[in-house]
Amino acid sequence: MKLKDRVALITGGGSGIGRASAQRLAAEGMRVCVLDIDGDTAEEVAGSLGGLGLRCDVSDAEQVERAFGTCVAELGSMDLAFLNAGITIHWTGDIGTLDLAQYRRSVGVNLNGVVFGAVAAVRAMRARENATDGLILATASLAGLLPWHPDPVYSLGKHGVVGFMRSIAPNLAAEGIAAHTICPGITETGVLGDRRALVERLGVPVMEPEAIADAVLTAAGAPLDATGSCWVVQHGKPAWAMEFADVECRDSRLNMPIARR
Repeated sequence: MKLKDRVALITGGGSGIGRASAQRLAAEGMRVCVLDIDGDTAEEVAGSLGGLGLRCDVSDAEQVERAFGTCVAELGSMDLAFLNAGITIHWTGDIGTLDLAQYRRSVGVNLNGVVFGAVAAVRAMRARENATDGLILATASLAGLLPWHPDPVYSLGKHGVVGFMRSIAPNLAAEGIAAHTICPGITETGVLGDRRALVERLGVPVMEPEAIADAVLTAAGAPLDATGSCWVVQHGKPAWAMEFADVECRDSRLNMPIARR
């Protein structure tokens, strides 16, 4: 899609992948609205880019709806929504010791935040006058494509994001709205925390957030008929769209895109 002179909203935009992507989209000529649970960092990043910074807890549907509405009111539109906010929880990975409050917090941000953001983004994009296209991106992870034994709850949320985005994509294509998922490997973000040295000692390379911002631009430049793609980002490689195996069955006769009523 064309980016110059259009509006992008980025959740979790105060640091890491969100900040790098906001900077890259602004460099492409977009006006940016940066959302973050830390309102000060959101304002700092947005201010450096001439954009709008807002505090928002993406696990709260009302806050999401309000923040997206403020973005449209202040910047005049919303053409690209990057649903990037994510967290990990303090937990050993032993499912027998899982704290349910921590579980709800993880799923609230990593999965519900994407669902709430997609709902608000679609409503905002449908309200535009004479709009021809739109784009919704969501950050998942390689943990959304592979089993992630250290944190199955994180993997649950990210698998949910992949399935959700792949499922809404055909429904939105008729309106010119594309939906893609970004699936990075280990990246220098708040999710990694202070474990970079440990990870690298194990021989696992850590990507910088700018590599994921490159993937955001790759997804933004994909044709509409590629909607629903999962863009895998690995160290030292350009982003590539994963191909999922087809499951041949009669059930697929029911699996048709749902037209807007």
